[in-house]
Amino acid sequence: MDKNVSLKISVRKLVEFAEMGGSIDSRFVGTNIMQEGTKTHQRLQGSRGEDYEKEVHLSIDYAYQSILLQIEGRCDGIFRDEKETIIEEIKTTARELSNLTEEDFPTYWAQVKMYAYIYAKKQELENISVRLLFAKRDSLEERVFTKNYSLNELEDYAEGIVMEYMDFMGTILDSVQLRNESLKQLSFPFPSYREGQKDLAKAVFKTIKEKKRLFAKAATGIGKTISTIYPTLLAIGEKECEKMIYLTAKTVTRQVAEEAFQRLIENGLHLKVVTITAKEKVCFQEEVRCQKEFCPFADGYYDRLKDGLKDILANELIMNRQVIEAYARKHQLCPFEFSLDLALYADAVICDYNYFFDPKVRMQRWSEFHRDTIVLIDEAHNLADRAREMYSASISKSVFLQTGRIMKDIDKELYGKLKAVNDGLLEWRKELLDENLFVLPEKPHHIVELVAALVEECERWLKANTSGAGYEEVLTCFYDGQAFIRVAKEYNANFKTIVTIHKSEVHVKLACLDPSSVIRSLTKKVFATVFFSATMQPLGYYQTVLGGEKEDYHISIESPFKREQLEVYGHAVSTKYRNRDKSIEPIIRSIISTFHSKEGNFLVFFPSYEYLMQVYDAYMKTDLPDHVRTIVQQPAMTEADREVFLKNFQARTDTLLGFAVLGGVFAEGIDLVGDRLNGVAIIGVGLPKITLERNVMKEHFEEQGYDGFDFAYVYPGMNKVQQAGGRLIRTEKDSGFILLIDDRYYTSKYRRLLPPEWQNFKDLRV
Repeated sequence: MDKNVSLKISVRKLVEFAEMGGSIDSRFVGTNIMQEGTKTHQRLQGSRGEDYEKEVHLSIDYAYQSILLQIEGRCDGIFRDEKETIIEEIKTTARELSNLTEEDFPTYWAQVKMYAYIYAKKQELENISVRLLFAKRDSLEERVFTKNYSLNELEDYAEGIVMEYMDFMGTILDSVQLRNESLKQLSFPFPSYREGQKDLAKAVFKTIKEKKRLFAKAATGIGKTISTIYPTLLAIGEKECEKMIYLTAKTVTRQVAEEAFQRLIENGLHLKVVTITAKEKVCFQEEVRCQKEFCPFADGYYDRLKDGLKDILANELIMNRQVIEAYARKHQLCPFEFSLDLALYADAVICDYNYFFDPKVRMQRWSEFHRDTIVLIDEAHNLADRAREMYSASISKSVFLQTGRIMKDIDKELYGKLKAVNDGLLEWRKELLDENLFVLPEKPHHIVELVAALVEECERWLKANTSGAGYEEVLTCFYDGQAFIRVAKEYNANFKTIVTIHKSEVHVKLACLDPSSVIRSLTKKVFATVFFSATMQPLGYYQTVLGGEKEDYHISIESPFKREQLEVYGHAVSTKYRNRDKSIEPIIRSIISTFHSKEGNFLVFFPSYEYLMQVYDAYMKTDLPDHVRTIVQQPAMTEADREVFLKNFQARTDTLLGFAVLGGVFAEGIDLVGDRLNGVAIIGVGLPKITLERNVMKEHFEEQGYDGFDFAYVYPGMNKVQQAGGRLIRTEKDSGFILLIDDRYYTSKYRRLLPPEWQNFKDLRV
């Protein structure tokens, strides 16, 4: 290990690791028993008087052998007068305060004692007091525990905490040293750069060096994954930063990133890479119930976690789903939570967007890494719509009504809160119908307050009841309500409240129309961010909806492939909704004349499943030749179903036609290289279905001075078209053709939104 290594660590992380058996992070309680109550904190801190200082930043340099630990944190408050000094931590809870004891939550005590040690050491105090204050979120009730310590006692305690932590961190620091040495020798893992690839890599490196954000439109085939990962590693090697997070939207692109890291490791790189897989996919139990009463992998998790971490980190570099599951079974650990804990010690993390952006599952524990982290956002064209979903939430009256009926004779208090929400929505329904108003520019404060009170009561009931009649229904109300409240806190001018009423049902959605401010805020906290995709066109649109600013960098790299590899044809057929029935026959003629005379594999994409089946049913009634086979994408296909579908695409001497949906699982993120795909037909221009919410989004962007229809419909639709066509030419050896069926492709507005190599398409005469 290097001498004089400096290591930054937060008080929270330090004590959480040392006290894992009683971790602050109660992830296995099922409901969030201990939550941060901002309003309660502010109320208590504001009532403390002149001798009280709130939100005090504390830090100290702690020398441990050859390591200099820079320990820092922020305590809730400090009392100071001539008699004593008290370090205070405030914790809000829904639990009955009379049931709490001093022995509960040892990590809270560890946290406040470390704060006391830092402050007493800095101020040269011989004695200092620590106080834990537990406050009810729904009342003014409080419970206080106070202890007094000498500086000597706190020094001994801090030494023990640090020794426990550094016993583990020695392995991590040794790995970091090996990483840094290997990075000095790192070379590009291919014999040469593809056309445009070096330009992208240089742009990424420059962005990181200057702590900026980059919007990169780089055509399919350049090799975007390695072109972003490689320069990021070079920057880490130059000690610009310490960590990278590779965000993806799909499983396939996560696998591509894993393969890139594996290739680099095979070339001598020492790097710890963790892939986070969704809980539902990796759970070892038949039913996902994250409570220790129901899951042996959750019960006692923290008691076994240290051994599991030490084992896997000492022996593995690539920690993908299979590796994590193997070690999780070996140490009887929840594989999902294990991957989250591993991510804290990895050099690179591969995961879905939501672990960075989604307020429901965002990794709060990563916040201390932000200033030293580079974020790479793959397939960034997907992020705006995904972020809209993350920052939207809805409730339905029927859910509370049905749960209330079940709970009426089980728990009167909970029933009362359920009835209050139901009655509130019922009364509001009458008012809205009278006013004929269903889109509101502000959040419904009265409904939010009723839901917040219900969530508190659900939390109380769920803590006391882990199964039985009404459990699943109450849990649904709790999670729906919690998401609703969380989004309500984010509500601003980029949101609208959309109410849908059908008979007695009332559906209320807090809809995020423009997530740009949230994306901007989160990405500006990290060291540098790279947004990249093959289909960020028009680039200005994506810079707007992804929170871009004037000082951000941008680059556009065209296709590296030769023009003769791709032929593009157009067929002028109106596929607008009002002309759907008339379009079926000419589309079928176009398919027959284009594909029946060719051997190979072909995909035909439709803007909706309904339209697909209309055409497919009519097509199957024609006199199909024996050499033509068809397969059809089905709704809600499992991963196994998708694999079976794609396995059909092999080199062949007959004709295979695959019918699929634009924007679906086969329209992006799949690689069918060589003879696995020979041609693509795209019906329509991919416009989303006209809905109330899309129209509200259209109006919102018009109010901002943009073309609302383009922002809400045209640009997202044409992105789907580009993605589907991008399945065809994946390597320098691929060739084939694209058939664009829609008369709008013949207009300048839509033609200019096509990739340059598609724009001079030939007219197909049928």
